[in-house]
Formats: sequence, structure tokens, C-alpha cells
Amino acid sequence: MGIFGWIGRKARAVAAAISRGYKSFSGQATFEEADRMYEDIKKRFEEHKAFFEKEVENISSQIEEHVQSINKSKETIKTELFPAFAEKMHILKDIPVSESYLKEYFNGSNLKVDSIKTKANLYLIDFKKNPFKSNALAIISLGFYTRKKAKETLEKVREEKKRLEEEMVRMDSELTKLKAINEALDIIASYYTSMVELYNALLSRLDNSVNFLIIKCLSYAHKIVHEQMSIKLLPKTQQAEIMAMVSISKIMKTMVDTKIILEGKTDIIQRNINSAKNDLHIQKEEINKLNEAA
Repeated sequence: MGIFGWIGRKARAVAAAISRGYKSFSGQATFEEADRMYEDIKKRFEEHKAFFEKEVENISSQIEEHVQSINKSKETIKTELFPAFAEKMHILKDIPVSESYLKEYFNGSNLKVDSIKTKANLYLIDFKKNPFKSNALAIISLGFYTRKKAKETLEKVREEKKRLEEEMVRMDSELTKLKAINEALDIIASYYTSMVELYNALLSRLDNSVNFLIIKCLSYAHKIVHEQMSIKLLPKTQQAEIMAMVSISKIMKTMVDTKIILEGKTDIIQRNINSAKNDLHIQKEEINKLNEAA
């Protein structure tokens, strides 16, 4: 049993050596390296691409929510709050109000991701798919032809691997930009939301001032005269509030009329949004100062 086992092991070792020698002779070993490399990069790339597409969908959905929030705030300010302000202020100061406002929209990522090339486009020889043909060519050409084609196949797979790794880097870069856009729009949306809340509060305070004036003017011979409805009849604090609200309204009109360019390449959109965010931040801070001063 022992001697036969030893012989069997030696025979398998010899067979393996012969197989290795033949694979080297024919170029099959080089091909198998290329095939392993292809299967590995294909798996990595397809998983990365699937993750990228899912993340783009998720982030784009969040961006769309922010855009809709911004549009809703603009609509509320332009078509509800400004007309309400103008109506209350009509007898004090005629402020024309436009019902139009600039809507924002986002078309999503415009990055086009390539697919992995098929084996048919890369493999110049295939020992797995056509073993008989490949081995026959190896024998007929003494291995020169098949080794050459195997090396060329390996080189083509290496080039494809490099290209796909660059594609994955591009995907990661695109996601980074989309996330930055999403975060900036989130901040911008919160600016507009806070302005709606602030303006609503100011309108309530304006109501008190207008009602105060109406009561005061009614006390003059029980009639309302336009000239009598002057903010000069209000206490200094309320006068300051109204003047602040006029200034705030002008700044808010600029904010509402600000068009955030959400078109073109992602890096351009990112620059546009950052610029708009900085401008809106300055305007919001100015509004806060006016409100605090009032």
C-alpha cells in the first residue's frame, strides 16, 4: 500500500509538472491570469457601478426635495406674504408686487458611466471557451502563436482594468460633488424656510401697528383720512419695525429673484450653488440684523 501510494503521489506530481509546462508552453497560464484579472475587475466594477447608481438616485431624490422646498418658499413669499404686506401697507406706502418668481429645477447627474467590455472584445484567445481550437493552435505553432495571443489578451485586460478603475474614481468624485450640492441646497432651503417664518411673524407685528393706526385715526372725527394714516403717528418702536420690514422685504425680493443655476456639469453646478449659498447667507444675516435692530 505504501509503495503504491508513493508511486501515485509521484505520478500526480509529474502530471502536474507536465500540465504546468504545457500551460507555459501554450500560453494558457498567461491566459488564465488574464481571465482571473477580468473576472475580478468585472465583479468590483459592477458592484461599484450598482452602488453609484443607487447613491445617485438617493442623493438626487434628496436634492429634488430641497429644490421643491426652495420653490415652495419662493412661491409663498412672492404670492402670499408680499401681497399681504402690500395690502397692509397700501395706505402707508404703495409697494407694487410681482406674482412671478424664478423656479429652480435639477436634472440629476449627467455623468455617463461606461460598461465593462465583453470577453469577446478583449480575449484574442480563449482556452476556456475554445480549448480544442486553442490547444490545436498551440501544437501547430509550437506555442508561439498562442503565447503571443495570450500575452496580448493579458495586456488588453490590464488596460481595461486601468480604465475601469479610473471610471470608479470618476464615480466617487461625482458622488462627492452630488453630496456637496445636496448639503448646500439643504442649507439654502433652510434659509428660505426661516425667512418665511420670520416674515409671517413680522406680518403679525405689522397687523398690530396698522390696527393701532386705524383706531387712532378713527378717533379723529370718526373718519379715516389717508394723510392721517402715517407711521409718524406710531410709537418709535413700531416705526422702526415697519421701516425694518420694508428693508427686509427688499432684501427678500432679491433672495426670491436669485436664480440658482442647476444645469450643466456637476462641478459647475457645485460652484454655482456655493456662490448662491454665500450670497444668501450674507442677505440672511443682513435681514437678521435689521430684525434685531427693530
